[in-house]
Order: sequence, then structure tokens, then C-alpha cells
Amino acid sequence: MSFLETIGAILVALIVLAGAALGLQKAFTGVKLNDTEQNLIVLRMQTQQLFSGSPGYTGLDNTMALNAGLVPKQFVKGTELVNPFGGTITLAASSDGSSFTITLTGVPREESTKLATFQADAWLGVSVNGTDVTGGSVSDIQSACSSSNNTIIFAAR
Repeated sequence: MSFLETIGAILVALIVLAGAALGLQKAFTGVKLNDTEQNLIVLRMQTQQLFSGSPGYTGLDNTMALNAGLVPKQFVKGTELVNPFGGTITLAASSDGSSFTITLTGVPREESTKLATFQADAWLGVSVNGTDVTGGSVSDIQSACSSSNNTIIFAAR
């Protein structure tokens, strides 16, 4: 085999390897998105269940949620709440205590659009980077997810 053939074979192998790595990265991103969606459901439902006998969500914060066992283990890193994309998660009661929010930071653009449209009817409201996208079109939501590091706030009752 000549030197040029060897170089050609190495280049083809590198192209195949790069394609496989890209496919693997997309698969991991899909898993992160699915895990986030499932864990958001669990977090919302467990919070609603804990406060079901209470007049409101007053006092809800990350510490209370951790101590009460509301947070899915995939969202916990030590004493912090983190999402699979490396950002933070913050739980908070509304000012009047009638609802609560789950805030996710550091969400990549593509996943931000998908998360903001996830179970739209189940949320009281959704905002992306400070823009209310509740009931908005996918193109409006995609426009709100303008950065590579988005913040999504889900409101629930």
C-alpha cells in the first residue's frame, strides 16, 4: 500500500469516526431531553401532592424540596439542583403563594424550544428568557430561545 493510499484510508476512517461521534452526541442530547421532561413531570406532581392539603405553596424553595424528597435524583448534585444540561434548577412559590415556578437555566437552544412546548396544557404558564410563550406558536417559542444558554420558567398550580 502506498503512502497516499494509507493517508486516504486514515481520512476515510476519521470521517466515519466523526460521523459516529456526531450520532452519539445527538443520542445523548435526546436522552438528556427525555430525562428532563420526565423529571419535570415528577417534580411538578410531587410538589402538588405535598402541598395538596395546604392553602398554598408559601415556603417552597430548593431546600424545602430537597428535604421533603420532592426532587428526582437525576436533578440533585450534592446539595444543589441541576439539570442535565449543566444549568441550575430553582423552585419558588409565587408572591401570593397560589402557584409555584420551576426555573431551568443553561438550556441549549434546540432543547429549549422542545422543553418550552412540552406538555403546554399542563403548565399555568411558560416563559423563555423573560418572554411569555404560553400558548404561543412554535415559531414564537423558537424566536424566544435565541441563545445557546436559555432560561425557561414553568409555572404550575
